[in-house]
Amino acid sequence: MYYSLLGVLLIIYVAIVFFRALGKRLPILEMMLLIAGLQWIIGPIIEYNTTYEDLKYYMYVDEIAYMSFVVPAYAFFVLFVLYISKKFVVNIQDILDFKKFSKYGVTILFIGIVAELLGFILPGALAFLVFLLAGFKYVGAIILYFSDKRTHRYIFYGAILFLVYNSLRKALFHDFILWSTFFYMFWAIRNKPSNKIKLFTIIGAFFMLTVLQAIKADYRLLLKQGFQGNVVELFLGTVNQKYESGFFEEDQSQAELNVRLNQGWIISAVMDHVPRNQEYANGSTITEAINASLVPRFLNPDKKEAGGQENFRKYTGLSLSNDTSMGLSIIGEFYANYGSLGATLLMGVWGFFLSMLWRLLINKSAVFPLLNFFLPLVFLQVVKAETELVVVLNHLLKSILVIVLFFWLTKRYLKWQIYNEFEN
Repeated sequence: MYYSLLGVLLIIYVAIVFFRALGKRLPILEMMLLIAGLQWIIGPIIEYNTTYEDLKYYMYVDEIAYMSFVVPAYAFFVLFVLYISKKFVVNIQDILDFKKFSKYGVTILFIGIVAELLGFILPGALAFLVFLLAGFKYVGAIILYFSDKRTHRYIFYGAILFLVYNSLRKALFHDFILWSTFFYMFWAIRNKPSNKIKLFTIIGAFFMLTVLQAIKADYRLLLKQGFQGNVVELFLGTVNQKYESGFFEEDQSQAELNVRLNQGWIISAVMDHVPRNQEYANGSTITEAINASLVPRFLNPDKKEAGGQENFRKYTGLSLSNDTSMGLSIIGEFYANYGSLGATLLMGVWGFFLSMLWRLLINKSAVFPLLNFFLPLVFLQVVKAETELVVVLNHLLKSILVIVLFFWLTKRYLKWQIYNEFEN
C-alpha cells in the first residue's frame, strides 16, 4: 500500500502547484498532470476500497501490482513535466496588454462560428480541420474578455452560454469541462482571485462535475429516445429526478460515479491481458501513431483511425461496440508495447517531449503574443488522461500547423500587426 500512499501524496503536490499557479500563469500542463493523477490513481484507489463491483468496469489486477507500475510511471511523468516546464511560463503582461489587439478577437471568433456551421455540409475528410477551426470561437472569446469594450466581454460570456447549450444539445460534456477550465485560467489571470475565491470555485466546480457525471447516462438516453423539447429544462429535470430518488446518498450510486472517474480499470485490463494472452506490441502502436500524425490521409488512405476500438479490443481482450470510442490512455498504451519498466521510462520521455514542446511555444509567444490564447486549443486532447497516442499526436501537430498557417495568412493578407516588434 506504500505505492498508493505515495501516489496520493504526489497528486496532492500536483494539486497544490496547480492551485498556486492559477492567476499567475497558464497551468495547462499542471492541469494535465492533475487529471491523469485523478483518473489513474485516485479512481483506482477508491475502486479497490469499495464493495461495489461493476460487471465490466473493475480492476483486473490487484492493488499492489497496479500501483507498483502506475505510481512510478506517473512520478516520472510529473518529474519531467514540472522540472522543465516551470522554467518557461507565459508572459502574463503580454496577455493583459493584448486588449489593444482585441479587434482581432472578433474575426477569430467569427471564423470559429463559420467553421461550426460549415461542419454540417462539408465532407467528412475535412472533419478534423473543421473541428480545429471551430475551436477558434472560444479562442476569440477569450481574447475579447481582455478588451476594454463592454460589448466584447458580453461576447465572451455569450460564448460560455453557447458552450453550455451546445454541450446539452449534443450530450457531450468533455469539451465543456475542458474549455470551462481554460476560461477560468484566463479569468484568474485578469482578476487575480484570492486563495479563498479559488478554493470556493474549485469546490463548486467539483460539485457540479459530480452532478453531471451522475445524470449524464440518463440524460443521453432521453435524447436518444427522440426528445425534441428544451434541453435545458430536460437537463434540470434529470438532475431533480436523480436528487429526489436519493441517488447521491446511495453507496452503490456513489461507486457508479467512481466508475466514470476511474481510468485505471482499462490500464489494469491491459496489464492482465498483456503478455499473458497477447504479446507486447514492441512499439508498433507508437510507430503507427507517429506515421498517422505526420502523413496526410490522402497520401495514406489506410492510416490508423482515431477512436481506439482496435487497440482496445486487442490489448484488453474486452469487447467494444464500433460506435464507442475508448482509448488505452498513454500509459496503458506504453505498457501494451513494452511492459512496466519500458512504460515507466517512456512516460518520462513523453513528459520530456511535452515540456520541450511547451518551451518552444512559450518562446514563440514572446514574439507572437496572440499564440498564448491558442495554447488551450493546442493542448485540448493532450490534457485528456484517457486519450490514445494517435489522437494526441495528430491533434498536437495538426493544430500547430493550422495556427502557423493562420498567423502567416493574417500577416500577409490581412496585415495584422500582432507581434511584439510593432509595440516599439
